[in-house]
Amino acid sequence: MNYKLLLVAPAILLLTNCKTKAQNETKNSDGIVTIELNKKTAIPGSKIALEFNQITEDSRCPVDVTCVWEGIAIVNLKANNGSETKNIQLATKDFEPKNTKKSTDFDGYKISLIDVKPYPGGKQEPKSITLKYEKE
Repeated sequence: MNYKLLLVAPAILLLTNCKTKAQNETKNSDGIVTIELNKKTAIPGSKIALEFNQITEDSRCPVDVTCVWEGIAIVNLKANNGSETKNIQLATKDFEPKNTKKSTDFDGYKISLIDVKPYPGGKQEPKSITLKYEKE
């Protein structure tokens, strides 16, 4: 009888450690998404799809350089909720002279630009943006 318990116990442990897709989405639903250039992603729990189209400007201060002004990166993306499509321009900071904002509202969500990669003078990596989304 004890031998059967020894054979069944590892299987029970494995099954109790499994996670469903829904559990993983909940655990990772910190409101942050990263999108590579010309790729799409969806905001979990919504109909919103976001597509990163291009970096239109990147005047950020290069790595290991001391600058008087930190610069700005501006990106274009497309948001779609199934019935409406909106072209969005976001920047790494609100900057009145270029009429750019760090955040925008779309279909009940506030979408903010958190990061743009690669950083000037930094390591070579694919172009990507990191966005934060918050339900309003």
